[in-house]
Amino acid sequence: MNRLITLAFITAVLLLTITACTGEPEVIIVTVPVVSEIEVTATPVPTEPPTVPPQPTATTEPTVAPTKTLAPIVATQQAILALLPTRVPVTAVPQIAEDDYPALINQACGIVRDNYVRDNYNGVDWEAKCEEYTVLAESIDNQEAYWDLMAAFIHELDDNHSRFVRPDRFAAEFDLPSEGSGRPWAGMRIWPAKEDEQLLIWYVCDFGAAASASLQRGDVILAINGEPVERGEDGFDLTAINLSLYAHEDGATLTVQRGPDVEPEDIELKFGSAGGCDGWQVGLLSETPRIGYIRVPDFGGDSDTNIFNAIQQLEEDSPLDGLILDIRHNPGGNSDKDIAIFTQGEFGKVGSLRSDATQTTYRIRGPVRWNETTPLAVLIDGNSHSAADYFPAAMKLSGRATLVGMPSAGNTEGIISFNLADKSLIRLAVSTLELPDGTTFEGIGIIPDIMVPLGDWGLREAPDVQLRAAYEAVIGE
Repeated sequence: MNRLITLAFITAVLLLTITACTGEPEVIIVTVPVVSEIEVTATPVPTEPPTVPPQPTATTEPTVAPTKTLAPIVATQQAILALLPTRVPVTAVPQIAEDDYPALINQACGIVRDNYVRDNYNGVDWEAKCEEYTVLAESIDNQEAYWDLMAAFIHELDDNHSRFVRPDRFAAEFDLPSEGSGRPWAGMRIWPAKEDEQLLIWYVCDFGAAASASLQRGDVILAINGEPVERGEDGFDLTAINLSLYAHEDGATLTVQRGPDVEPEDIELKFGSAGGCDGWQVGLLSETPRIGYIRVPDFGGDSDTNIFNAIQQLEEDSPLDGLILDIRHNPGGNSDKDIAIFTQGEFGKVGSLRSDATQTTYRIRGPVRWNETTPLAVLIDGNSHSAADYFPAAMKLSGRATLVGMPSAGNTEGIISFNLADKSLIRLAVSTLELPDGTTFEGIGIIPDIMVPLGDWGLREAPDVQLRAAYEAVIGE
């Protein structure tokens, strides 16, 4: 039987549809039993994909819970947020007037002084900056100027994750279409990875505004509401993209290019609810050799049980010859138990890097739940964040898997949101992962063994170029 990938099948896997391939190797589709229903709260706490790194567990001995079938969900952006890890603590807010700008700067100064992950503040003389910005705040006479000043103040840390968020930017900051709860959205994910040269649509829900407009995974967005989309020196500005996309609650106009030889066209989106959005995908890429595929959309909830159940079903007839785990565009969660399915060991320390801080050993205890020998490839990209940084780090340090794709996000800093007296927020890094050799990969990411850029149209190929390379790595080609 032909051991090459059934291209139409892989396209079906990634486009969330199933296609029969006459004359090709038999394809087996496996449905992952999910152990718990997704509960969507009425008022979600704002979050973003990169949040808090997973905390080390004393032991990793997960048990298989009774399985349930995941009820179909009509996804709003609120439902998507319910899947993501959140840590926004309530902080004591002193009695400061909202227009007492020097006092607000002083409050922010103390938050950073007492909580920032590094007590050298990345080489910044923090006390001098506090004095400088307090003086500058004394000449401020309006809120807009104060917000600009506070943003510049926190930016002095030169930390990509620590930042000031003004109240009217919460929707864009936390990837919400608007500040309201459960508002309509586009039914697609635009979340540019740091390596992307073009603004790509990462996925389109089966039902929703984007699907109705026939948008597809890998389409390139050139303009939003007539304004060209431009990549900055450090990549695309997701906040600015969301502000532009959701400037009008009823819809937006996208200028889209669908291929290298296709003329750009304007697409009208009418926002609404969506269903069949990016989630768990499981199946066989080929039967001979028997290569399994698992798409892990996040490391929240019972992800370890879902992965283990998926492997058991893939191996129901015979053992796998190889497995591909796809954690591209995975926002994180806690991957400790997921790691323990494949490997074990000590992979560094987690905590603050301040001189007076106590760090915790990042240890994954055995026994390994599946095995440590079946060839394994892990797909990563610049949007594999937090726990999706930790997972490939453990796989690489232990030599358990071949990493394929692009460097992970390097988002190992745990971020906490601190409330300011004017109802704005400081998103501040408070902890990180230190590797066994004393280094960190914050801002760098885990480097794959096989570097494979998507390029301009690689995500539209069937299979996409990174998945093809992972398959070849698993079968030894």
